Amino acid sequence: MTDSPAETPRYEHRALLLDDDDANRMLLSVAFDMANLPFTEAQTGEQALQLYQTGRFAFAFLDIDLPDISGIEVARRIRAQDQGIALIMCSANDDPLTLSEAVAVDCDLFFIKPFQLDTLLNTVKVLDRAALRANPRILIVDNTQRPRWEARLSSPPSA
Repeated sequence: MTDSPAETPRYEHRALLLDDDDANRMLLSVAFDMANLPFTEAQTGEQALQLYQTGRFAFAFLDIDLPDISGIEVARRIRAQDQGIALIMCSANDDPLTLSEAVAVDCDLFFIKPFQLDTLLNTVKVLDRAALRANPRILIVDNTQRPRWEARLSSPPSA
């Protein structure tokens, strides 16, 4: 008898929300509530890693600039365990180095702060983990209402 291939985890339609700023977490929580997307909050990178479990979250909204470890490192550790979760990076810093680091950890979406509630809400309402993971490009959303795209460094995994 041969071993069966590893099963793809079933993902709960739930988000892990990591941001050290109370106001940003509150804004995100309002958007998630309005979009009926359940979530679990973390204020530090270490707390987010303790809360993370494969399959429990379909999405991880990760602030990059944190007081303990960077959101990029949190994303790297989560991605090493889970190729299917949709990683959504959030930062006020949209310089090319920050964007390239987010692309390098295979994020799926990059929100530039400050958030605009209508843009955030419209995006959260239509989040689809499998579609985000399958897209060959990464969506960059900023306050200009002109989204732009970055190519992934590798082909997306099958979701």
